[in-house]
Amino acid sequence: MSSEEQFFLVKPVHDILYVDMAGTWNKEQALAYTEEYKKQVSRYFAREWACVLNLQNLEMLLPETFQIETLRALNTWSFIKGMKAIAVIVSADNRSHLLYQLEEVFKGANSYATAVCHSEVEANHWLVECGFSENRLSQSQQSA
Repeated sequence: MSSEEQFFLVKPVHDILYVDMAGTWNKEQALAYTEEYKKQVSRYFAREWACVLNLQNLEMLLPETFQIETLRALNTWSFIKGMKAIAVIVSADNRSHLLYQLEEVFKGANSYATAVCHSEVEANHWLVECGFSENRLSQSQQSA
C-alpha cells in the first residue's frame, strides 16, 4: 500500500464516487488526493453522479485556509463535471472540529445537494432521496 492509500481511497461505484479519508493530512496528502479524485471523476463520470466523503477515520486536516480553498475549488470543479449531491459522513470523535470547516467549504450558493451524515446507512438513505440508486454505498464497502 502506498503512502497516499493510507490517507485516502477514491472509488467509483456506479453513479457514486466513494471517498474514504483517514489519518492526519498535510499539504502533500491534499494535493495527492486532489489529483487522484480528478483522475477518477474524469475517467468514470460522464453523467450526473454523487459523492460520499467518509471522514470517520480522519484525525486531522491540513491548515484550515488551504484545506477550505482546495475543497471549495474541488467541489466547484466536481459540479461542472456533473456532481449533483455530496454526503459527508463524520464520527462522534471528529464531528466537532470538522463541522465548522465543512460549513466554510460549503458556504455560498451551491447548485448541488449537501448533507452531513453520521453513518453509511444514513448517507445511503439520503442518496436514495436524492434520486440515486439504493445500496450503492454498501456495495462500495463490500468490494473495498
